[in-house]
Amino acid sequence: MGIKFLREWSGSVRSILIKSHALILTFALFFILSSSEVFAKITVQDFRGKSIHLNKPAERVVCLIESALTGIYMLRQGNKVVGIPTNVYSEGFYYSDTFRYYAALDDRIKQKKIPAVGNWESINIEKILSLKPDLIIIWSSQTDAIQTFEKLGIPVYGVFITKIDDIFKEIRDFGLMLDAKDRAEELIGYVRKEIDGIDRIARKIKNHKKVFFSWAQHSFLQTSCKGSIINEIISKAGGINICGNIEAESQTLTMEKLIKLNPDVIIMWYAKALSPENIKKNNQYRTINAVKSGKIYQFDDTFFFDLWTLKFIYSMKFIAKTLYPEFYNFELAKEKRKIMQFLYEKSLL
Repeated sequence: MGIKFLREWSGSVRSILIKSHALILTFALFFILSSSEVFAKITVQDFRGKSIHLNKPAERVVCLIESALTGIYMLRQGNKVVGIPTNVYSEGFYYSDTFRYYAALDDRIKQKKIPAVGNWESINIEKILSLKPDLIIIWSSQTDAIQTFEKLGIPVYGVFITKIDDIFKEIRDFGLMLDAKDRAEELIGYVRKEIDGIDRIARKIKNHKKVFFSWAQHSFLQTSCKGSIINEIISKAGGINICGNIEAESQTLTMEKLIKLNPDVIIMWYAKALSPENIKKNNQYRTINAVKSGKIYQFDDTFFFDLWTLKFIYSMKFIAKTLYPEFYNFELAKEKRKIMQFLYEKSLL
């Protein structure tokens, strides 16, 4: 009886152990398959209409677009950046204080430890490949470079932004690819709420002022028309873009055309060589209402007034306040601090 009992007991123990091991293996396999399944679902469509597939969230990102780079930092994912645009270190003619603000966001940039590997003009392909990126962010128009990277099996996200919804799409896609989905939705929700606040006031405005927006770094007469972000921003603030009926994202007016359109307000992009005072002193423009009344204003930097990022909301508030100070009673300095603190979770001012 004793031997029979021991045999039966040991058999039961073995059966329990086998079942336990099987259960553990089942759970482990389920976990592995579940994890793989979740990662396999990271699929976004870039601005080329190309589907980008990632097996897991990107960990080594080369970003060749400064406006996209700033979005990555808003998402709290700057630690994943291994390559940046050259204009972060070398601002050149078109940028202002870019390095200063990125240095405040990332000590590696402050110490110039993150390689600068290119921009919209030229790209150091060999340097980028040496960084072993698992995601490259680039302008969608840079087709030759994109083909090179994709032939090597590197996921490439192409960007082309023309409207506010494009900015929301970009930050949402980055949130998915960088495992920051919740933060992306938080950022979008915040900016949408700010837009709603401007919309409520804009609906009360009856006297819609005519606005000329000048890309002053290129040419005073270069502007943006229908289908552009600046047209959308002016409209939401309650103004009328004098070129809003022209079917062209970018247009260079003749001096005669600008005088004929006769804007009430002129807003100039940041320019190192051209200021509102230069326009006021130019006799060729003296008959324009905006010049006669002195209503010429200028964005004073490129970082905070970046129209291709969520920071466009500050530009919108600047334009709204400039056009209708009697309707928009907020203080721009306070708005800037508040907006940047939320977007970056850090004081940059």
